[in-house]
Amino acid sequence: MKSSVLIAKKYGQPDVLEVVTTDLPKLAVGMARIQVKASGINPIDARRMTGEFKHSGFPQTFGTEFAGVIVEIDSNNSGWNIGDEVLGSGGAFTHASVIDVPTVNLVRRPANMSWEVAGTIAGVGQTAMTILDEIGNIDSLLIHGASGGVGSITIQLAKERGIKVVATASEKNQQYLRDLGAIPVTYGSGLLQRIQTVHQDLFDASIDMIGNEEATQASLQAVKSNGFIGTIAGRPVSSNRVRPVWVKRNVGNLQHVVDGIAAGRFKWEVSATYPFENAKQAYSDILDGHTRGKSALTF
Repeated sequence: MKSSVLIAKKYGQPDVLEVVTTDLPKLAVGMARIQVKASGINPIDARRMTGEFKHSGFPQTFGTEFAGVIVEIDSNNSGWNIGDEVLGSGGAFTHASVIDVPTVNLVRRPANMSWEVAGTIAGVGQTAMTILDEIGNIDSLLIHGASGGVGSITIQLAKERGIKVVATASEKNQQYLRDLGAIPVTYGSGLLQRIQTVHQDLFDASIDMIGNEEATQASLQAVKSNGFIGTIAGRPVSSNRVRPVWVKRNVGNLQHVVDGIAAGRFKWEVSATYPFENAKQAYSDILDGHTRGKSALTF
């Protein structure tokens, strides 16, 4: 079977991206072959493209989450069949028309969930659950750069746990954060003062989604001395109090998020969709930042 795969043969801006057609190898044990219907685009994809993150050699492939239909399955598998509609975390890549994925990563797509929504959940949903699991039991949380995919679901998962959330974003996304259940604050000059205006006590924890010094300094002053200060941005930090958080794949955590979205308990916004052939534009928009919710490639 052939697959059209998004690759880059060098680092750079979106013009380095190209689609190549490749023959897939024989399906390995424990794997499912998926005809992709939608795949989420995350900032990490664009940052790998530019070379900010150097995770692999060339050609690079991209994408960590997907939704699609099983077209081939390992004969030793139990529980999955050809034709099943699924979503989950990918194997090597997901920005491709056909991909091979470990069956342990799969979750069934709810019938009331669009392909675009289903294809954008796995990466950010499991990241948000990892954040809250690592923070532990708290009463208050400060989230920097909260209007993107991870921030949006972290707010809602935190509120589900009874946590008070103060969240920062641009002016245009303040009502969006409020609708998700957070107390919104605009970032920029005077950030700490605006945070302290809406939350006078010190926070139990903070998490930075964007990775800038303004967020770091605000957290150092706004979080308890024994509190948790974390970042998922993957950028150098100026204080050893700031702890990197890396996603831990957990299909149970993913199922919890999927069930919540399907039942209407969690809001999920896909703010932009792009046909696969327009991947360059999708990556360009991700690089521009200030995104709200998620973006998806469709096939």
